[in-house]
Amino acid sequence: MLTRKLLIPAGIVVCLVCVSLAQKPEPAPKAVAPDKTEKTVEGAKAKTPLETFMRLKLDASSKILEGLCQEDAALVKEGADALSAMSKVEIWNVMIDPDYREHSREFRDNASQVSKAAQEGDFDKATLRWFDVTMSCLECHDHVRKERKTEKK
Repeated sequence: MLTRKLLIPAGIVVCLVCVSLAQKPEPAPKAVAPDKTEKTVEGAKAKTPLETFMRLKLDASSKILEGLCQEDAALVKEGADALSAMSKVEIWNVMIDPDYREHSREFRDNASQVSKAAQEGDFDKATLRWFDVTMSCLECHDHVRKERKTEKK
């Protein structure tokens, strides 16, 4: 029953993250050029590789939430493992400061804990760890926005 009590707040957090990301897209680092191969809708700008990558991160996050809602351990594990793997690729590293590295480490650890809990079939633990993943996302995005504001001054 604890899982069902946590699903509504989890859904709200995920929706808030999605709305936040949709309203305030992260600008790509200067070293990343827009992907010219991606087709655009008339009037829409082409997505950068980083924007495309972050969309894949949201897709993996959606798998976790769906898996938690349906108590589908394989789907939760698939999404968590994808997030862990994504956090290890070069495009993830939009900053090099110690705080950013710590946020990334926490994110990876939290995603691994979600995967482990799903593998054990412990949906209550997976749900609680999912909150930690979500919070580490939000905290990191906040850090990046603040650092970028500081750089512009």
